[in-house]
Amino acid sequence: MIVLKGEERLSSENAIGLIGKIQGIIYARVSTTDQANKGHSIESQIERCKQRALQKFNYTDNQLITLIEPGGMGDDPNRPALNYALHLLEKGLGKKIIILHPDRLTRDNTLQGVISRKIWSMGVDIEFVEFEVDPTNPESMLMYNIQGSIAQYNKAKIHANSKRGRITKARKGEFPSFKRLYGYTFNKETDLPEINEEEREILLEMKSMLLEKGLSCTQIAKTLSEKGIKSPDKEIWYQTTVSRILKNEDYTGNFYYGKSKVVQKNGKKKQVPTKREDWILIKIPAIWTNEDREEILKKIKSNSKDKNGRTTRDYLLKGKAVCGRCGGAAGSGTTSTTKSGVYKYYACRNKNVRGYKGGVKYTNCKGKNWRVDIVDDVFWKWFKRILSNPQKHFEKAFENMGNDDVLQTLEKKKSKLNSQIEDLKKEESNYILLFGKGKINEEQFDAFCEPIEKKLEYINFELSSIERQLNNSKINIDESKNQLDYLKKFSELIEKKMTMEEKRRIIDVFIDRVCINEDDTMNVHWKGFGESDVAIDSDKSSYNNRQGNTINIQTYGG
Repeated sequence: MIVLKGEERLSSENAIGLIGKIQGIIYARVSTTDQANKGHSIESQIERCKQRALQKFNYTDNQLITLIEPGGMGDDPNRPALNYALHLLEKGLGKKIIILHPDRLTRDNTLQGVISRKIWSMGVDIEFVEFEVDPTNPESMLMYNIQGSIAQYNKAKIHANSKRGRITKARKGEFPSFKRLYGYTFNKETDLPEINEEEREILLEMKSMLLEKGLSCTQIAKTLSEKGIKSPDKEIWYQTTVSRILKNEDYTGNFYYGKSKVVQKNGKKKQVPTKREDWILIKIPAIWTNEDREEILKKIKSNSKDKNGRTTRDYLLKGKAVCGRCGGAAGSGTTSTTKSGVYKYYACRNKNVRGYKGGVKYTNCKGKNWRVDIVDDVFWKWFKRILSNPQKHFEKAFENMGNDDVLQTLEKKKSKLNSQIEDLKKEESNYILLFGKGKINEEQFDAFCEPIEKKLEYINFELSSIERQLNNSKINIDESKNQLDYLKKFSELIEKKMTMEEKRRIIDVFIDRVCINEDDTMNVHWKGFGESDVAIDSDKSSYNNRQGNTINIQTYGG
């Protein structure tokens, strides 16, 4: 059995080769809350769904694909594994999708209806292990919708009750929750934070280093690291850690609950600040006064002003470039001065995070930077060449979208099924004729025709599935041709002299991100060519950099 987790995908070749072989797709989703409350572990879901597939439908392991959604929110419509399951079903992989319970599919009633109808419209069955649903039965659909409404209501009610309880507790001066705050230890017996004397001394030393010794936050981080003092995460002292601690208002004894809240939209959680009037004050033991804090803030602000401002050169891949080593954003902020001039470089942001471990400078990402002028020049020339003849560069994608062998196989199946339907209808007509002549009675007529009707129902189901696959393949080809035409329209425009901003706008239309790698290659992720694993090798563009290496551009769909 093939098992794919999260963003994992089959290659296009493997996916095409599995058409007609894969009968069922198992979808399993879990969040930490679900696993804790209901025991909905991934392993147990997969095992129960697999047993249903083997015992009820006589599928084998080789006829199943399992897609795992680790930590996906139930009301998120953009879950990677779910989207890929729908993509595979649309391409003809699987006649059934097997799920433990409707709340594993979604906890939003509206979304439940949208996803279910989409699956059923493909001619695919939804098999729930712990729930029965029949899309042709009004009573069954009513229960299905009620179940979805209850799941949504329960989630909202739990959230509202939990929030109300936390706010009530905070207004009484109690702590609904207490995240780790350096300098304090939470006493579980009194339910209150107490000063940690060892960490308090370190905090006062940090204040002294800033106000009396005139050290910057970076210098304080280095000094603490050299002394072997453990940071809040026990490992590394970052400049940002020092700055955040010294600015924290909690150390004045004024702890505010509710300074931020979690908002959720389409299953995505985001921390957002709240209005100050909504904050709830809880008094805790102070480590320094409000006056001390004002001095700290002034000093940090003064240190920031003392830094020399650096001018930044405009660069082509602004907001698009990412580091191939760690996935961090790659911006143009690093310079080097040589005899031939000053050069700007794309550098991973994680390289510039200033931290110290054992007194030694520590960075989250290590490796080379990439010269802006060279990368921009190579990318723009390559991009212009793509727009001038997009068909050439994306022909492999179109081969996969409209594979002739696959289409021919589907057409043959369609023709065979139509012939079977014709033969069965002729057989049925013969029984109708015999019944009309009185040669057989009504009971015999029903006994003869009932199996025929069941066969016709099954064949028509198969036929609708094949027709949908053929239609989807043709739609994909048409949509891709439209995208190609759209690409071609820009070919004349980019030959004109353009500003950097104009170039970036055009790039933004087509390009999602550009991953710059340690081996001087760039992986370009396109918008609009689907979420498949289509890999399209472009003509190799290269340049000689200072190290004598070359940079190659390779593009990826998705």
